[in-house]
Amino acid sequence: MTYYYKKLTSSDVVLLKQLLSVFGQAFNEQDTYQGKVPSDKYLEALLSKEHFIALVALDKDGVVGGLTAYILDKFEQERKEAYIYDLAVLKEHRGVELPAS
Repeated sequence: MTYYYKKLTSSDVVLLKQLLSVFGQAFNEQDTYQGKVPSDKYLEALLSKEHFIALVALDKDGVVGGLTAYILDKFEQERKEAYIYDLAVLKEHRGVELPAS
């Protein structure tokens, strides 16, 4: 199986919706992640924000895993940190190495 990864941009709303489905399956929380999926316009705007990061792992059939993170400005120093919010991989794709880029 060949896998690759991608950082999502504002034109990747379809992939972000697939990632929401992956999170729902992996966490066994379908209602949380699929019950009230935001509009395409909302997700496009979210993907445009500098403080939001979404990465997906894909195979030939689509999204099989990914993560979302937020960039936060720190107060104790002039710096920023990324905080991973959600991270999941579909069960059948766990334990598989991604190729180095």
